[in-house]
Amino acid sequence: MLSGRYRPAEIVRAGWGTALLVAPDRVLDATRSGPADSTSRGVARVLGARHLVQAVLSGLRPDRDVLALGVWVDAVHALTASLLAVGDRRRARVGCTDAAIAAGWAVTGYRDLRRGRVPPREHQRLRDGLAALLLRHVPGGRLIRDQQRLRTSSAGSASPTAAGGAES
Repeated sequence: MLSGRYRPAEIVRAGWGTALLVAPDRVLDATRSGPADSTSRGVARVLGARHLVQAVLSGLRPDRDVLALGVWVDAVHALTASLLAVGDRRRARVGCTDAAIAAGWAVTGYRDLRRGRVPPREHQRLRDGLAALLLRHVPGGRLIRDQQRLRTSSAGSASPTAAGGAES
């Protein structure tokens, strides 16, 4: 069953990434942002590739650090798309649309973290360790990670160490 192994949100994200990568003109036309130029097409394709990579990396049984890092990436994406909307009037509509979509991904991931919809860590994987390392160094990453640990320990289900492995 997919829902136990793969996050349904990441299946939708993979579809969105594929649409951006394969048919950027259609996506850009749907935002009514004017005729798509080569820059817009290129950015849409890069974002499509990013979404596909994130769907693959965070879709299959992500631990809480992988999910938290995904929330951070989506929040930064929403912020930068908002800045694009403010800084470039010609691309304001597409920037606002992109910011709203990225914020939606961030909220979905954060909601899953808060509700404890994170599979238990079966064994340490390279991806999980890399996510934990990055969260310690990106601005705000510790805040996302620590908030999840506090929630886990206050729920009484497990101590922060037992919930996510040993702290390094």
